[in-house]
Amino acid sequence: MGQFHFFAPSHEQVPVETLASAYLAGMEGIPWRSANRWNHPEGSSPVAFSLDRSITESGNLNIPWQIPGIGELMLSTASLMETSAPYNLPLELARGVVNRLRNQLADWRMAGLAVPDALASEIRNASQAFVAAITSLPDHASAVAASEKAIRLALQAGEALCLEYTRQALAARHQNAEHLPTLLGCRLGSRPIEGTIVECLTSGFNTAVVPFTWRAIEQNAGKHEWEIFDQQISWCQENGLRVIGGPLLQLDAQHLPDWLYLWEDDFEQVQSYLMQYIGATVSRYRGRVQVWNCAARMNIGGAISLSEEQRLRLMVAAVSELRRNDPQTPIVLSFDQPWAEYLAANDRDLSPLHLADSLVRADLGISGVGIEFNIGYQPAGSAPRELVEYSRQLDRWAVLGLPLIAYISYPSSSDVNTNASRAVRYSSSERTPEAQSEFANKLIPLILAKSFVQGIIWNETSDAEPHEFANAGIIDATGSPKPLLDSLVALRKQHLT
Repeated sequence: MGQFHFFAPSHEQVPVETLASAYLAGMEGIPWRSANRWNHPEGSSPVAFSLDRSITESGNLNIPWQIPGIGELMLSTASLMETSAPYNLPLELARGVVNRLRNQLADWRMAGLAVPDALASEIRNASQAFVAAITSLPDHASAVAASEKAIRLALQAGEALCLEYTRQALAARHQNAEHLPTLLGCRLGSRPIEGTIVECLTSGFNTAVVPFTWRAIEQNAGKHEWEIFDQQISWCQENGLRVIGGPLLQLDAQHLPDWLYLWEDDFEQVQSYLMQYIGATVSRYRGRVQVWNCAARMNIGGAISLSEEQRLRLMVAAVSELRRNDPQTPIVLSFDQPWAEYLAANDRDLSPLHLADSLVRADLGISGVGIEFNIGYQPAGSAPRELVEYSRQLDRWAVLGLPLIAYISYPSSSDVNTNASRAVRYSSSERTPEAQSEFANKLIPLILAKSFVQGIIWNETSDAEPHEFANAGIIDATGSPKPLLDSLVALRKQHLT
């Protein structure tokens, strides 16, 4: 059995929930299933823990970490080899953060990035702080203090590096086009477009996602209710918004009609009902939808028990049925939790990227791939990460050779929202409307700077209506726009149509 051992100065740095969320991953970032355990008496210091795996090879530890002045982020060590001696966790996290910063700097410099002197100095300071941590050994207290400084400086320098890359890359894109062709949209719910949402859509977006939720359309088998989605489609056409339709197939409780559970043990019948629903929906709205999202989140299972093979068969059948009814409109498939944290606790054969690659290689006629960054909702989403990690993740998916669509959600509050089906995970990080807007102001331009990303979708519209990700809407629970809307309006005016 392969084992990794670590120690940290105190329980405050590695509480119980932190160890439960830690995982080991290989060079491609794919988690291995592991058993995480404490190696010390309760209340003792330093804190010692181990992760046990069934394989023996080098790996990276990923673990939530509290950074003063920044908040909690999922950080990763550099690649570590197995050893019987425990690793100094803060030191190894510092090594990982500084290593990724320097590698990203080298990659972007090779691509033509001009690095300002002030930024180069920030990166040197982070590297020097890590050297100070290494040379402090065997004084572990001094090494930990220097490591924490190195982590903080490297994260700040990494953010500055991403912002500089964004500035230069967007300037280069604008040399070819005053207005970029990227879609900027938000996901509508299952209610008519009216009230404050009208102003949000017309000012902030050039695209809307009309969900065509199976549960809303076919509450009773064979009886379709189209009124809400007819209104949404007509409104988008009248106001010049492009439409992404779907996902048509999504296996969670918010999308599946209740009556389908009667057939949960009959895969062929489930597939038959699904094909009827897709055929009816696509036939009705063919020519009024610019992009079809055929299936979403099939990499993470769902509310009915299906094997990986059955989920794959459903996706293939869904694409075929959609294409049979609409041979022209582009089709995308989207995937949630791109870092695949769930693999650390589940036996699955394929990571999200490998599943997407298999489907692309199957030559089904897929035109693009969607990636969901639902940040702060783990285990039903992804953990917050340093800004450079979002860039690295998108670059991994770019190897598929297809246009990407990024779906994003981020909470403006940690409060309970009874209108939401997925709660915000507790975090010491700031959860405010201003922090939500700041997150969007950093991440969305970074994504926009990448020409292979052709769509950016905010995953929630309103906290005041039934929705999925708590407090992630552009409109708050009282019906008022959040600062996020102003950020999106400004981004659209500066860069898009």
